[in-house]
Amino acid sequence: MKKIFYLIIDQLAGHWAENVKVDENVPPANVADYHELGLVPNFSYLIKKGIWVKKPWNKGLCETPHGMKYLATGCYKKGNYWIFNYKGKGGYYPEAEKEEGFFEYVKRYYQEKIEMAVFTSGCWIAKGYFYLPCSSTMFVLPPTSALHLDALMWRSFTLPWLEQTPDWDMVHVYFPMNDKVSFCPSYMKDNPHPLSSKHAYLLYLDKLVGEIIEFLKVRKHWDKTYLIIASDHAYHLGCSTAYKVGARTLNLCCDHPEPHDCVVWDFKKNEPTDMYSGCTRRTVFIVSGGAVEKRYRGRTVEEAEIIDVIPTIAEILGVKYECEGKSVIKQIL
Repeated sequence: MKKIFYLIIDQLAGHWAENVKVDENVPPANVADYHELGLVPNFSYLIKKGIWVKKPWNKGLCETPHGMKYLATGCYKKGNYWIFNYKGKGGYYPEAEKEEGFFEYVKRYYQEKIEMAVFTSGCWIAKGYFYLPCSSTMFVLPPTSALHLDALMWRSFTLPWLEQTPDWDMVHVYFPMNDKVSFCPSYMKDNPHPLSSKHAYLLYLDKLVGEIIEFLKVRKHWDKTYLIIASDHAYHLGCSTAYKVGARTLNLCCDHPEPHDCVVWDFKKNEPTDMYSGCTRRTVFIVSGGAVEKRYRGRTVEEAEIIDVIPTIAEILGVKYECEGKSVIKQIL
């Protein structure tokens, strides 16, 4: 069976509107432009060795409870999303207990013949998200603003489990910290701390991705593994929504509130332009790893949607799974 390593990085922008610059020739922090500039060598390695979706979009709601649901089910229309501050605390409706996310579906499909694990934050372990029927395969970290949360998720939880379970088949890992790097500059010439800007944290993320690649190669998993990277949404910057929530400079990241269909804002004239931004909708989708067939390596798909990630994984596994999305592999064929 092929191995699946499914990494979701919160609030990671995959691409950006053309000709938007935050400092001289520096674009807002995003994977596509930083790849072209040679700033993210490990992301670039995966792009060159796999299938790269140049412009993946979240065409639903660009907030984490919805984005994570899309990435767990391949559907926009699933109900019972996790609701924060529901009756004073986070929660979801009882009907959610009837739902089944893709990971639970795969576990049921293969039953005891598959070794699976999920490493995430508390909310996304719920039914209809990344819940697994065996509690010993789910590892949850509480929400925190600690710098090394992503590194902790990888080095202290995921990596030891992979070491102890050499016959693992399918793993989901969630990196939440990039979502915390908001209401800050996208870029600064000097970055004393990874949390000081989106630019600095994207470079930090690239190093963590490099550690994952190195581990898979050293432990002889690489040739059997599909490494899939996706994001739930991106962030507002230099747009009408950023201006609405208080930004007075092009270089300020402003989280991901509605409206998501924003336009590029001209801060010199203090007025909107006619250029579509939709910056929170610009997600990431890379299918790479040593298991990718040679005929697909270095191939690109111009556009896809966030709901296409799960059916792509289903296609790789040869599992029939009903959802709204479509496999990007079929787009290449």
